[in-house]
Amino acid sequence: MTLLYISTLDHIVRVMLPHLEGAKDAGYETHVACQFTRFKDEIAAHADALHHVPIQRNPLDPRNLLALFQLVKLIRKLQPDIVHCHNPSGGFIGRLAATMARTGAKRVYTAHGFHFHPLGGKFSNAIYRAIEGFAGRYLSDAVLTINAWDFEEAQKLMPKERVHFTHGVGVSTDEFDPATVSTEERQAIRDEFGVCEDGVLISCIGELIPRKNQRLLLHSVSDQTLGRCAEKMRLVLVGDGIENEKLQEISKTNQTFNPVIFAGFRRDTKKILAASDVFVFPSLQEGLPCAIQEALCMEIPVLCYQIRGCEDLVDENCGKIVRHIPSILYWNIALSALLQKSSEQRKELGRAGRQKMIQHYSRPVCVAEWLEIYRRLLP
Repeated sequence: MTLLYISTLDHIVRVMLPHLEGAKDAGYETHVACQFTRFKDEIAAHADALHHVPIQRNPLDPRNLLALFQLVKLIRKLQPDIVHCHNPSGGFIGRLAATMARTGAKRVYTAHGFHFHPLGGKFSNAIYRAIEGFAGRYLSDAVLTINAWDFEEAQKLMPKERVHFTHGVGVSTDEFDPATVSTEERQAIRDEFGVCEDGVLISCIGELIPRKNQRLLLHSVSDQTLGRCAEKMRLVLVGDGIENEKLQEISKTNQTFNPVIFAGFRRDTKKILAASDVFVFPSLQEGLPCAIQEALCMEIPVLCYQIRGCEDLVDENCGKIVRHIPSILYWNIALSALLQKSSEQRKELGRAGRQKMIQHYSRPVCVAEWLEIYRRLLP
């Protein structure tokens, strides 16, 4: 059996390398078609063959026409049993190519969060719904969703029997395990960020872009509703992006007890999570955020808004979920509630979060879900 993965960029495929390994173990010859950048060698170690195809994230880019015909030619040459496509551009172009090739390959698409969502604009939502509905009806044999909201919406747009609910790409509960970080390593991180002995480290990890909504955090920590909770609190933003300069400007303008730390891009995020007391994630649009899954695996309680994907992962047993979007007042009420808990109470929330990840979102569970869908598709 042959499996062809199609996406735009290699960093998207990189997240799903355990699935490629699982497919190889199940007897598939694995191929990957996308643009290759800095992760080419890493992906080559997990796949049988790589094919550079210039699929662009912008669907209107004329280079996508060239990519379409390259994919048609590749599919006719490989004769894959399954063509599994990812992300919007790669998902549409890949499924269209598999349909045009007429080889009988089963066309699978994983929606890593539809571009239409409850907080999206009416016009853009209508356009994206129409595209996903067309592709689901005429270009797909299976559409894999990774959160409850997308699953329900997909069933309205395309034949229900083609829509599958899965738990996403999965998280490595072995790698993200608090037992793998020593007490000394935790303390070194807290010392680096200037957390006092009885202080609270609040971390936020993610690209600094508008939809991640880190601006709310900067206004949150300077808001009077936090009261004395803010005195021993240290907020660290980990990541880089187009909002970096603006966020730092806002931070300098706001008056806070403790300045916000901009840690930039870091490779030791696991240690930062292990050293944290609370993980905050104010994003306004997600599919199924890996950052929250990793924080829960590290037994850190999470604060987030009740948006698609986040509400699948977080509940009152493992953190706080704010239903008033994007209210700073209700955000700070929830944050204060977490800060006022004892260290042991927060650890209890964290342990419940880790158990949830192990049971439903660990890599072996998620790989098995995708492989079972492949099995059902093939004669």
